[in-house]
Amino acid sequence: MTPSTSTTERRPADKATLYCPECGHDSHITGDWIVHVLADSLTYECPNCEASIDTRRNQTESSAGSGGSLLSAAEN
Repeated sequence: MTPSTSTTERRPADKATLYCPECGHDSHITGDWIVHVLADSLTYECPNCEASIDTRRNQTESSAGSGGSLLSAAEN
C-alpha cells in the first residue's frame, strides 16, 4: 500500500493549542494570548475578542513559594 500524500488529511491538533469559544481564534499556549499573571494562577485572554479562555495554577510560583517567599515590588 502506498502512503497517502493528500493535502486534505489533517494532522492531530497540538495538545498545547488553546481555542477561543467566543470567536474561534486558536494559537499555541505560548502564542499570542494575553496572559494575566497572578500570585497563584495564570489567566489566558483572547487577543481578538478579549474573552477569558483558561485559568491555570501558576506552577512556577507554587514550587518557588515552597522554599521561599514572594516579595512585593516595594520590598525588592
